[in-house]
Amino acid sequence: MLRHTLIGLLLSGLLISPAQARIYQYVDDSGRKIFVDRLNKVPARYRDQLEVREEERDQLSPELLNQRKQQRQTDQFRLRVSRQRNQIKEAMQQWVTPYRFVANRISLPVKLVYGARSVELELVMDTGASYTVVHKHAISSLGAQLRPGAAARIADGSVVQTSEVIFDRVEIGPYKAKNVRAGVIDFQGGGVASQGLLGMDFLLNARYQLDRESQQIIWDPEKYQQLQAQLLELETLEQQLRDAPAAADETSAN
Repeated sequence: MLRHTLIGLLLSGLLISPAQARIYQYVDDSGRKIFVDRLNKVPARYRDQLEVREEERDQLSPELLNQRKQQRQTDQFRLRVSRQRNQIKEAMQQWVTPYRFVANRISLPVKLVYGARSVELELVMDTGASYTVVHKHAISSLGAQLRPGAAARIADGSVVQTSEVIFDRVEIGPYKAKNVRAGVIDFQGGGVASQGLLGMDFLLNARYQLDRESQQIIWDPEKYQQLQAQLLELETLEQQLRDAPAAADETSAN
C-alpha cells in the first residue's frame, strides 16, 4: 500500500510540473532589459513594469539563451571588479594616517605594544629629536619595565634625564616595528606634546607626504599613487559596464 502511495505521489508530481517556463522581463535603472525565470528574482521596485510570457522550457529562443549567458558572465565580472575595488580601498586606508595640527605641530596616533597590553598615544613629529620619547604617565597602563637611559632634549629646548623602555611593537600607519627602544621622561606638563615626541629614529626611515588640505599623512606616496591609479581604472571599468548594456539596447531599438 505504501509503495503504491509513493508511486502515486511521484506520478502526480510529474503531471503537475509545468511544461512551460514563465519568463519575467523588466528594465533596470541603466536601461538594460533583464530576463529572469522567477518572480522573486525581480527587485520589488521593478515589479510594476513586468512583462510576463510563457516559453517552452526546452525551446527557449537562442537569443534569450545567449542573453542569459552574457548577463551571467557580465554579472560575475562586475562582482569581481567590485571586490577588487573594495580591496584596493581598504589597502589605501592602511597607507593614510589622520593628524592634528595644533600650535604649528603635527600630532598623530601611535600604537605602543608591551607584552599583552597596548596603548595608543598622540605623539608630536619632531625632526629635531634624535629618538622617540614618551611620557611616563602616558604608558603607565602598560606596566612596562624601565631602566636608566640617556639625556634627551624636550620640546622647550631643555635637556632632561630619561629612562628607557623597549616596546614589543610600535605601529604607525602601515609600519609595524618590533623591539623598539624609546626614552621615557617624567613630564607633568600639558598641551599638544603631553604624550611624547616621535623622533628621527623613526622619521628617518619612513617615507611620507603631508596632505594639509585633508590633514592626513600619506605613507610611501609612490605606493599610494599606484593604488590610486588602480582604483581609477576599476571605477572607469565599472562605469563602462554600466553604460554598455544601455547603449547596446538603444542601438538595437534603432
